[in-house]
Amino acid sequence: MERSPRSSLNCAEHVLVSESDESLPQLDVAVLHVWTLGLKVDREALSRQEDSLSVEEWRRVRRYSSAPPARRFIVRRGLLRWILGKYLHCSPEEIKFVYNAHGKPFLSPEFSSDLHFSLSHSGEEAALAVGLRDPLGIDVETVRPVRALGGTDLVASPEQDAGRYTRPTAPTDCLSFVQAWTRREAVAKAEGLGLNMFPGRYEVDGLTDYMLPASTPNVSLYRRGYHIHTLTLSAGYVGALAARHRTPKIVYFLL
Repeated sequence: MERSPRSSLNCAEHVLVSESDESLPQLDVAVLHVWTLGLKVDREALSRQEDSLSVEEWRRVRRYSSAPPARRFIVRRGLLRWILGKYLHCSPEEIKFVYNAHGKPFLSPEFSSDLHFSLSHSGEEAALAVGLRDPLGIDVETVRPVRALGGTDLVASPEQDAGRYTRPTAPTDCLSFVQAWTRREAVAKAEGLGLNMFPGRYEVDGLTDYMLPASTPNVSLYRRGYHIHTLTLSAGYVGALAARHRTPKIVYFLL
């Protein structure tokens, strides 16, 4: 059974880029790229992202009931297309996705690429992980009050990942809980199963309540062969990256 402690990305490199940059450092199987993306953009930048979206993506935009989440989706997808286009040497509009049964996007087979990616967002920031050959998953969350439901349960397994939490009478600021959740969801995203793998979360008015799932001996982050890396993000955000590689070089791109 593969087992690894979480790393703190002590071999990370940070690179500041802009949309005018023409080239990127090369990927290889021992390097992972993590892009941190601000979702607050001006009208000109928003227009560029709008122009790159597909018909299907515009259908998704129209399903949002209010303007802010629709805008954030447009910016996320537009930047995702721009970034993937840099790796694939094509325009953002040429990028095509296919989806598995749980909604996880992949590059269309016509690209014949072993590029893997995972995108997550919270509030006005997003993070994108890009690597070669092996699946990966990323999750970021805003550090904020969290309402934990369902009594006393283990937040994550193995037990040392998080303590036990009792049902609070009001939302409670719990950094360790949010950190544990990002580790779980990063693995779920790498597996391509989303929250079907770890049930117990639902959305209420754009905010997130967490129901602590019961822990079982068969639910383990490490038994699935992933190494969990803690991300270095902006103040107020925490995140985790699940990857097959135990000690990758992490290159951060700040866009």
